[in-house]
Amino acid sequence: MDLALDAAKLGAGQYAELIQLLLDTKRYKPGDKDFQLVVDVDLEDGETPVLVEVDFLAAQDVKLKKNKPKLREGFRLLKAEGCNVAFHAPVEITIPGQNVRGAKNTVHMRVVSLADFVLMKAHAIGGRDKPKDVYDLCYALAEFPGGLEALAANWNQRMTNKDVAKAITILAEKFPTVDAFGPPQMVEFYAATNADERAMQARQAFELVLRLLRLLSDRTQP
Repeated sequence: MDLALDAAKLGAGQYAELIQLLLDTKRYKPGDKDFQLVVDVDLEDGETPVLVEVDFLAAQDVKLKKNKPKLREGFRLLKAEGCNVAFHAPVEITIPGQNVRGAKNTVHMRVVSLADFVLMKAHAIGGRDKPKDVYDLCYALAEFPGGLEALAANWNQRMTNKDVAKAITILAEKFPTVDAFGPPQMVEFYAATNADERAMQARQAFELVLRLLRLLSDRTQP
């Protein structure tokens, strides 16, 4: 899970306090990466508990105040390109359910809008080699409420935003053909052994992104 922090508002050590509060619950512990906490979640299905990784992110261009001594030794925020779009139009959601101790509870969360989630995934694809990024991107494109036309309309209104422009450039570079970087990532994610199925997965990923690019007003896709 990625937790985007508005780091510009956390200059007085609030993020270090947040980390300590989570650690004080005794459920979270430091992960393998120095911007990560992990927690074991037992789904009570007879299987091994699921290890949930929580990565703490900040916008790449934010200036973090340096404290001496450090407020939290061995921990830092990961600066991620495109992270700041998470704060453009966040959505409030309510989730009822059962917590890890078995008690029923309702929590209220602020999550990135789906249009901005797709932007963030495009930036992730441009910066790392992780097949799940392409899967997430294509799933969101295929299931976007109102279809790709609705997503394109959202982005078309924001063409002057550098993060939107960069995301479009990345998608055009990573999905120019069915055998370019992007579509085979979808194939790698599914790891199917049937050749026809693999070809269909690559084709679907390519066509989804191509359709989006064709709907964007400043693109002249063939």
